[in-house]
Amino acid sequence: MEYRVGRKVSMEETKNKNLLSKTFFDLKKYKEFVVFNSKYELKVQVANTLLGYVWWLLDPLFHMIVYTILFTVIFEGRTEAFPLFVFCALLSWKWFTSSLMNSANAIRSKISILNQTYIPKFLLPLTQSIVNFTKFIFGLVILFPMIFIFNIKLTFHFFEIIIIIFVNFLFLYGCSLLVAHYGVFFKDMKNLLTHIIRLWFYVSPGLYSLDMIPESVRFIWWLNPFTTFFESYRNVIMYESSPLYGPLLILGLISLGLIYFGLAKLNKYDKTYLKMS
Repeated sequence: MEYRVGRKVSMEETKNKNLLSKTFFDLKKYKEFVVFNSKYELKVQVANTLLGYVWWLLDPLFHMIVYTILFTVIFEGRTEAFPLFVFCALLSWKWFTSSLMNSANAIRSKISILNQTYIPKFLLPLTQSIVNFTKFIFGLVILFPMIFIFNIKLTFHFFEIIIIIFVNFLFLYGCSLLVAHYGVFFKDMKNLLTHIIRLWFYVSPGLYSLDMIPESVRFIWWLNPFTTFFESYRNVIMYESSPLYGPLLILGLISLGLIYFGLAKLNKYDKTYLKMS
């Protein structure tokens, strides 16, 4: 037990302070590694493709086209500006799922390198989050022609998208830290995530409006973080209104908790990872 003037300082407080200070120190010390590794990952992912970086534009666009045909032609959906409605959800969803899937193997795939040189483990899922954030920004380019095509009026609310993106990043990074940790011990993590992510998307209002959900059970959908994200993106892009600040604040606090918990896990098992193969 430590003591300060007038009060006791618990071991837990000291531990928390040490973890946060170590994290910020490592982030500052290894910032060049984060930049270099992010650039490297981006180049590797397009090195063996004919269209290269263009795929970052085509991928969400193709998904949007498929879902649009499926729901407007086959199921005769009648949501206004449906392609844009879907695209607002697909962009953030693709960013989240790609970061999560890549992070599942972020530490395990680098074990041979980690045995030779020390790298703070939390930087590996951070790199994946940044790489997929770059793809997310590329995808935003498609938004503007779509906004023009569907005659959507942009207002100053559009700039509030920065707040949504910030909270979105915190949430996906918190999840990525935990997935990176458990991915070391469970080789089937990526396979498991594939099924969880597929189910998660269908219980998220990405392809349908919340108005289609019976009001008596709609509260269940609000327990899903992506209800807040999807609705907030649509508000600032399509509906000339502010994002859902209340739910975003709650999500932000939850995300910080996930990040802290993830950092604590990675710090606790730092040396254990090296024994895994």
